[in-house]
Amino acid sequence: MAGCPLTLTPSEIVVKFGDPILINCSTSATDVEGMGWEAPFGGTGFEHPPVVTWRVEKLEEWTPSPSCYATLVDGSQCTVSPLITVYKTPDFVSVSDMGHVPMVEGREYDLKCAVISVAPVQNLTVTWYRGNETVLTETFNESTAIPVNASSTLKISTQRDYNGLTFRCEAELHLGPKGPKFLPNTSSPPYTAVILCKISTHVFHVFFRPQSSMDLHRTTEDYHYHRNHVCQCRHLHLCC
Repeated sequence: MAGCPLTLTPSEIVVKFGDPILINCSTSATDVEGMGWEAPFGGTGFEHPPVVTWRVEKLEEWTPSPSCYATLVDGSQCTVSPLITVYKTPDFVSVSDMGHVPMVEGREYDLKCAVISVAPVQNLTVTWYRGNETVLTETFNESTAIPVNASSTLKISTQRDYNGLTFRCEAELHLGPKGPKFLPNTSSPPYTAVILCKISTHVFHVFFRPQSSMDLHRTTEDYHYHRNHVCQCRHLHLCC
């Protein structure tokens, strides 16, 4: 209500699920007969001004909706409500290759980053790393207060020097200036790529005919994993 003579301190707050919360509602107006908090939990009765406090020792509600009200001497009433963001860091974060192991050089694959039970997802940023290099950053448009599972996909075109390289993803909640100053990121364990290197094998079949003519053919391909991350590209076989 415009002109309601109530002040909330703080008017906006970010709190971790399960932590305590406290908000004061105060007034300096002389025409306030009484005031109080209406809330599903932590509400107060009708109290005399100038201050009434909403206090919860363990906040276990994702969408708390307390409102402070004032009853004026003329019988009218007005209310104000704080903006409360309840957050939860992920239970864990992991990277999977979605069953494509081992990978083959020169093909495209998807790596999936799974972020389990995070809130609010609209404040989540997922960052992908190839080794120590940042290769993708993704945010989420979904707007929900309760914890959800989120996922991000990284498309890679495999190269032979990716063999033995690590990929990981990192989940971070950006909660704005009202949020905690130091909120640790949640990182996945490293995923180590196994790449089969392409080997071209040339097989020559030699057929001697009259006038000494001959036919040479054919080429086949194979794939090989070399533990030292070095692949020999060509093998030559001569069959007479």
